[in-house]
Amino acid sequence: MGDLSRQFALCLPSSIEARGAIFFGDGPYYLPCHRDPSTDFDVAKVLTYTPLQDDRTSLGYFINLTGISINGKDMHVPQNSFNCNQSVKLSTIVPYTTLKSNIYKTFIRGFKKAAKGINQVPKVEPFRLCFTVGTSTNGLVIPQIDLLLGNGEKWTIYPSNSIKQVDDNIACLAFIDGGKTAEQAVVIGTFQMEDNLLQFDLDQSRLGFSSSLYPYGTTCGGFNFTV
Repeated sequence: MGDLSRQFALCLPSSIEARGAIFFGDGPYYLPCHRDPSTDFDVAKVLTYTPLQDDRTSLGYFINLTGISINGKDMHVPQNSFNCNQSVKLSTIVPYTTLKSNIYKTFIRGFKKAAKGINQVPKVEPFRLCFTVGTSTNGLVIPQIDLLLGNGEKWTIYPSNSIKQVDDNIACLAFIDGGKTAEQAVVIGTFQMEDNLLQFDLDQSRLGFSSSLYPYGTTCGGFNFTV
């Protein structure tokens, strides 16, 4: 048996009743396809890759972020808003993606404009932008968020990872204002990682990401640990 490659993959479930998974070594990463339970889907085949960044100011894993777009329209953020090397941190401790105040204010304005057809309601802490959605966001046209990465790729944040249902009638944009003095300009939190498979490839210094698994008819809670 050869040496285990320096890779691990993380798949966080969106339900507290489901079990996610962490894998050590390379794929494949098979998940059952809900559209056809008799077949399995290899998530490794749909991964997009972006380089991992070195950030000597903080422990953790970082990727290069050059901007954020909402419904395909790039945000115009003040110069030098991101860290000096434009690195953003991935965190399994922070529950929701956190943006430094100057980025967050621009982000909120852009999202409000894109979501002007959805009825807004008073904020529900810790969120600042909330909507009346009924019992589900299905049928609503929720703006799509794309994280624009340094190598030209983009990480699409679908509504399942951008909107948090807080009660039977209200859902909120699940991004947090980290304050003016936040150490990191952007920290990607666990809510935005749910039902996304992330592969940390330390041998090739890159991150592989699937974006939401819902369009592929599967989730991170579907691993069969009995086989």
